[in-house]
Amino acid sequence: GYTCAVANEIGTERVQQLAKVMKKKNVQLGEDQLSCLVKMVTLHGIPKDLDSYPKDLLLFLSPSDYAATGSCRQYFASVGKANLDLLQRDSSERKQLLLEALACLKISGTQVNEENAEILGHLVCDLGEEYIRSSGENLLEQLSQCASFLPDQEEAIKSVISSGNTTFGPPSVWSASTLNELVGLIPIFDHSILQKIPKNALTLWLKNFARDSPLSREQLATIVEELLPARHKRASDAVLNDYMMPLMYSPEELRACLKNVSLENHLSQILNYPFSKEQLAVLKENLDQTYPDGYPDSLLSKLGSFIDTATPEEIKRWRITSPNTLAFLLKSLPKDKQAIALIERYVTLGNPLNATALEAINRKHLCLLNATTLNRIDSNALKRVSLNFSSCPQFTKDILYAKAKRAFSDQHNLPSYYTHIEPYLGGAPGEDLKALSKDNVNMSVDTLAKLRTDSLMSLTPAEVKGLLGVNIRDLVKWQNKSPIREWVRRQKQAELDKLAIGLTGGTQEGYIIIVTPQFQ
Repeated sequence: GYTCAVANEIGTERVQQLAKVMKKKNVQLGEDQLSCLVKMVTLHGIPKDLDSYPKDLLLFLSPSDYAATGSCRQYFASVGKANLDLLQRDSSERKQLLLEALACLKISGTQVNEENAEILGHLVCDLGEEYIRSSGENLLEQLSQCASFLPDQEEAIKSVISSGNTTFGPPSVWSASTLNELVGLIPIFDHSILQKIPKNALTLWLKNFARDSPLSREQLATIVEELLPARHKRASDAVLNDYMMPLMYSPEELRACLKNVSLENHLSQILNYPFSKEQLAVLKENLDQTYPDGYPDSLLSKLGSFIDTATPEEIKRWRITSPNTLAFLLKSLPKDKQAIALIERYVTLGNPLNATALEAINRKHLCLLNATTLNRIDSNALKRVSLNFSSCPQFTKDILYAKAKRAFSDQHNLPSYYTHIEPYLGGAPGEDLKALSKDNVNMSVDTLAKLRTDSLMSLTPAEVKGLLGVNIRDLVKWQNKSPIREWVRRQKQAELDKLAIGLTGGTQEGYIIIVTPQFQ
């Protein structure tokens, strides 16, 4: 709940104390929260005990800021442990961090030794393929902790692994414990690598380590496909309780085995097994025969990995009655058409768009809703859910802002009002923003840039200053970026000068602004 508005209420010293407690309690903060926090923490200079603050805070400082309290190596060792994904992968800030880290560690070529790789930590995830190829196994430990890779990085990692020039040796000599050490890289192993790993090592790893690994069922299924056809058979009543079941039956054998067998009581268990796509299709056939008129809610809540193959036509027959079931299903449906069909089916059956339903829809699908569905949202539900719709169409932002304003109207005169309304301001009209400029809210420039264009252009420099508060100096960094650039050009330079932050690009006295029509 920490915001700039709250920070202004409690003062610098208390914010610093709060920040130190945040580190002790390992509080997870977002980009806007950290950007605001770092301003308050460093308002009177860099504190000597900077290491007492959350590591993620360092992402918003530079090595020169840190120099007064420690070396640049110490700084990047801490940055390497921070949550780098708080910064967009292709952002200039994140790219600059890597460049400064390489300069600090005096890495002039593309080879990184083990010691420097350990200091770089998560920054290793941003190294190009040339570094991965040159550094060999020195980077593997850090790379195995990366959330994702670019295609050229994947190819470089596979090249290093396949070469056999690592302490792990070539894939043909790997054991189950080797696979466990490299578990973070297994998702990028293709057939050319998997087929060389001894089958008994893959089987043993699946049996002893797979359940505790961070890999998804789909990723584990890739390994199962390498181990088919099966080695041995068992009776179906025994095999349904065995995690290694996918190794025992080819799809054809599985179909014969499950004839006259009811899966419903075993679904929650067996859908965690790493079945291949072909095996999952057999399981789905079995359920379709059992429920020809569509799946009931009691069954839908047990479904897992194979519902991603459901067609919109099949989804329109599902008898979904619970927002919890909606939440469960939306996590598993990868395609937009499936998600839309599911949400429309849920609403058509008269189910409420309450907080639970919104929380589920919010993850990926909020921007897909049409105006009719959006207007069915219960305004009071917005008090209990945090929505992310910055990339949604403007009509979505307009509708949700009106609902949020209604939901939080009883708190309009409290400092907490801005905390609640801030995510919805992308749909706010100009008059509401003008009123907000008098409330000392310390809006971030990022939020200002996401306002409705017509609303932003209606604001005067004095009103923007009132909105930004302690963040006013950040406006200079944005003056050449749209839409701040367009707002600056519309202002009189004399008015911009009154902000005393060095903002340039406004209209000089004696000139007028001519707006070129967008369409003839």
